[in-house]
Amino acid sequence: MADFDKMGMRFFGVILLAGVLCSAWAMAAEPVPQPLSMYRAVALAAANNRLVREAIQNGRAAEAAYRSARADLFAKASAGYSYTRFKEQPYMWVEGYTVDTNLGTITGLRNYQKTTSDKDLVEWNLTLTQPLFTGFALTTRLKMAELGMKSSQVEETIAVQDVVKQAKLAVINVLLAEKLLTVAVETEKSIAAHARNAENFYDQGLIPYNDQLQANVALADAIQQRVAQAARREMAVATLNSVLDLPIGHPTRVAELAEGPVAAPDDPEMLMDLAIRRRPELKALDLGRQKLVQGRVLARSAYYPTINLVGQYRQKGEDWAATDNSYDNPHNALVGVQAEWTFFEWGKTRSEEARVRHEIEALDEKINGVKQALRLETKDAFIRLQVARENVRTANAALDQARENLRIVNTRYAQQMATSTDVLDANTKQTRARANYFGAVYGCHSALAELERAVGQPLTADLSGTVQQP
Repeated sequence: MADFDKMGMRFFGVILLAGVLCSAWAMAAEPVPQPLSMYRAVALAAANNRLVREAIQNGRAAEAAYRSARADLFAKASAGYSYTRFKEQPYMWVEGYTVDTNLGTITGLRNYQKTTSDKDLVEWNLTLTQPLFTGFALTTRLKMAELGMKSSQVEETIAVQDVVKQAKLAVINVLLAEKLLTVAVETEKSIAAHARNAENFYDQGLIPYNDQLQANVALADAIQQRVAQAARREMAVATLNSVLDLPIGHPTRVAELAEGPVAAPDDPEMLMDLAIRRRPELKALDLGRQKLVQGRVLARSAYYPTINLVGQYRQKGEDWAATDNSYDNPHNALVGVQAEWTFFEWGKTRSEEARVRHEIEALDEKINGVKQALRLETKDAFIRLQVARENVRTANAALDQARENLRIVNTRYAQQMATSTDVLDANTKQTRARANYFGAVYGCHSALAELERAVGQPLTADLSGTVQQP
């Protein structure tokens, strides 16, 4: 029995080991996600983001509206069917002569009833109606629908540009979060090494106990900063996944960007003029104005009559197919022209036209205001890019000084010529300098993305390269 138990345990162990090896092999065989370049991230966002897909569906809706408006220009076919049951058989009074049957002479006049229909009456018809003139209403609606299609295309362009900007900023934020996490990890290692030195110096009686405690407190704070920065990096990746329409927990990795300062035009006036020419928001407003102009024409169409050409085939009888009719011809056809004109509505048409006219004037003011706002937005983005480019240079110089300062302080501390506070202060300054450097570098890329969105087109294609580890 004992041998059987041992064999069972061995068999179970073999199965467990095989399972572990298979799992390890599967994990090793699973491909590691490749880092996303900026170009690839932008392409994925433009293809997958829900804002873009919403704009695409709105564009398809506008196309359907155009087809609907075009269909109004053609003849419409309709059918009607009715059944009526009369309480009494319909009749009419007819005036006739009275005749003396013996003499064969007319003796007078009298009224008598003549039935005109059965108690059961079935009628059905097929009708074709072709608009001939509607006061230009149908053609105007078609033009407005065509402008709606163009507007939807511009709205899709706006959505793509917004998503491209979101994707760029999300990638930049992930890279910045990763660099700051690296800074936090290395700061923790540096302070941990200092804490060990402080403990050794305290054991040797070279420093007071409070210096050792100060180093331990600084180490605990560095650990907290590292954990917090890891959480911020995780949220930055989740935000990027949301922009790319990937699962929130997807382990997305991004490729490095070029080290700043990035190249960009240095003429703000040229950029502002470019924004006025390129921004799709102005194109959307212009299309909206054209649509309002057509709306004014549509309002004026109420001044005119509407004329339709009508053709109809109909049958009337007492059976369900309306073929049996003892009183009238069971079928007939007609062709006619139908005109209708509403010539008085207490000034409604004039008021509607005035409403559209005022909306056009209001939109003109809005367009001028948007142009001014776009110039201001472009100017602001240009200034922030210039500031960011300058910050890269100053932050790099400050980082060199902070690194050299920490080296000197560590050397002095090893020789007991500096205190633990000096070392911790030097570490803090270097950490801040490194964070400022990476913030300036990626802030430069963020400012460029903001400027490109303000202008309405890319200003540089140089999105590859590597930000060097300082």
